[in-house]
Amino acid sequence: MLYYRSNPHYITTDPAIQEMLMAIDVPRSAGSSSFTSMTADPAVREMLISMNMPRYVGSVPPEIVAGIWQLNLSSGEYIELALQQSSAAIFGKGTMTNGTFSQAAFASGSVSGSSLNLEVVPESATELYAISVDISRLPYEGTYIVFLADSGLQTGTLMARKNAANG
Repeated sequence: MLYYRSNPHYITTDPAIQEMLMAIDVPRSAGSSSFTSMTADPAVREMLISMNMPRYVGSVPPEIVAGIWQLNLSSGEYIELALQQSSAAIFGKGTMTNGTFSQAAFASGSVSGSSLNLEVVPESATELYAISVDISRLPYEGTYIVFLADSGLQTGTLMARKNAANG
């Protein structure tokens, strides 16, 4: 139970927090017809902005990004990710293959305008892939930067393909 509910003397003067606390009390159905996007709530929007996370403020239809993505990087790596979506926030996991070596990979990111922006970390955690894919038109193309554990950088281009979400 939240503290403000269990303590009737808890009062906040911050209007954003008051709005957020009231929104928490409003029941929402799991069905998409009555679900209100979390970023439509002004208090949540303000909280994300104050946390320096404005990239999650947008609202993008889930059919745009959710699904299985295959990314072919110009350096030879192949990444396959099962991506989930909540508003503009994107997250998921999959595999990264370089030649005959495969390992698990984990992704998070956001959609901003016509760009799918992902940060992908392989299970070895020795590099971070910052990926941007233009999702405005087919074929999906993009760029990436690899931040290596030894402070080195690599850049390249990529081609991407998306299959529909499973189940």
